[in-house]
Amino acid sequence: MTPHDRFRTTAPRALRDPEALRARLEAVHGEPAVRPLNEWVEKLRTRLGDGESVPWFDPASGGVKARGLFLLEAPGRKAMGAEAELRRTGSGIISVDNDDPTARNCWMLREEAGLPYAESLHWNIVPWYLGTADRIAAPGRSEIQRAAPFLHEIISMLPALEVVVPVGRKAQAGWAAYQETYAPKVHTLPTWHPSPRVFASRPAARQEILDVLRTAERILSGGAVSGA
Repeated sequence: MTPHDRFRTTAPRALRDPEALRARLEAVHGEPAVRPLNEWVEKLRTRLGDGESVPWFDPASGGVKARGLFLLEAPGRKAMGAEAELRRTGSGIISVDNDDPTARNCWMLREEAGLPYAESLHWNIVPWYLGTADRIAAPGRSEIQRAAPFLHEIISMLPALEVVVPVGRKAQAGWAAYQETYAPKVHTLPTWHPSPRVFASRPAARQEILDVLRTAERILSGGAVSGA
């Protein structure tokens, strides 16, 4: 059984189960595909040196073998683990299996699009948590600029990368700035943030995100994509 078989989920919010979370955390350093990325996370925590918390990459994802990268804005509270001061209710992992509404929407949309989680990676333009114990904060220009070199370090560890999906305006701005500097040879497919707030205010957003994920699936399956 491969790690991806072991961690395959049949419903969203799987990491609210303590046993499922324990198994996932135990694989953070043991699963070869994510080990280099999580060693990088450890070093980044040391480099930041100011109490900012950076969650782990998900052992259920494609890790360094990922062909698709989904970039959101910054980690949410449900990605914060026990080591993060004042934020002790999350998983400690960036994962579509986290116990929160945005992760649930990601899980459902990926499933509907037929996009295997094991072939891609979820991460954030700003890799550390922003905000307080009670309220998350959106990244500003200064945080995005500060995080840019760290994003480049991650991209350099993904040799098979073909598709990047920047999710939400902040992630799109950060990725656009990255493209201007480094010009990565990948397909860029921007889309809406899959939060309940966006879905409530923009009824068409869910279908538009789904269309983007289906395009990503076609690219990763080797299909032709018009205008890509």
